[in-house]
Amino acid sequence: MNEFQKEIFLLIDKLEKSVASEESSENITLNYLKGLAASEKAVDKRALAMGIADLEQFWVTSINWCSELSKDVEKIIILYQEQL
Repeated sequence: MNEFQKEIFLLIDKLEKSVASEESSENITLNYLKGLAASEKAVDKRALAMGIADLEQFWVTSINWCSELSKDVEKIIILYQEQL
């Protein structure tokens, strides 16, 4: 498991353990991450790229800047870009 995959699974675990409402940024991010994890396992590079693009758009428009969640999502996006 590479660092990108590890960070996805760590953040999934962290968000699943937190109590968040259905419409919260945390819960929506969790759904994006689960899609990325499935794409990564299936080695579907196109779906993974689209999932990262969707996550990045959500991150920019809907996650509070400088929040812990924002930093965690940014790290995943950077790790993805570094492996390209």
